[in-house]
Amino acid sequence: MYGFFECSDCNLEWESSKVYFKDRLRNVYYGQECKECGTMCQPYRVEETTCSRCGQVARTCGCDKTRHTDPRKPHRRDLCEKCKSGSPCQ
Repeated sequence: MYGFFECSDCNLEWESSKVYFKDRLRNVYYGQECKECGTMCQPYRVEETTCSRCGQVARTCGCDKTRHTDPRKPHRRDLCEKCKSGSPCQ
């Protein structure tokens, strides 16, 4: 899933293709720390990504999942609440 973040302390904005449910029933997501000030932030908007090949939900289709991703930009495990919880994203 794809999320949009804004830090409530320093107003830095970013987007992430690594957004995961913490509690699906309550619609709660794992947060990400702001890389500028270290505040834990929750996404203010989350979208299901659509596969560019088949048009289905990308997380379940098994096709191309590269929407808005940059393979040269590594996942910041040090800022990721899911990775820090002991259940890493990758």
